[in-house]
Amino acid sequence: MEPCAACKRKEQEQHKDRNTAPKKQRLVFTDLQRRTLIAIFKENKRPSKEMQITISQQLGLELSTVSNFFMNARRRCVDRWHDDHGASPGQPGTSATTFSKA
Repeated sequence: MEPCAACKRKEQEQHKDRNTAPKKQRLVFTDLQRRTLIAIFKENKRPSKEMQITISQQLGLELSTVSNFFMNARRRCVDRWHDDHGASPGQPGTSATTFSKA
């Protein structure tokens, strides 16, 4: 059974869209950038926008990259806390109010 003309056209358009937008290369921090960002994060989990601008200028990074680093670092910090202290809230067995049938 052969696909209909509309299906073929849609499939061709999907391939065309994929090929026109090249995938953005993932940024890898240099050792100095990574160590500096981690050191700042240990001192201040939520630096001000002005502080982030200064950091980005000093390290030669985009402001969005610095902002994303702190956002991701905070998220990882919370995730690690959940990993260290058992299951996350809302999962069965972790609620303080567990009801049993009498």
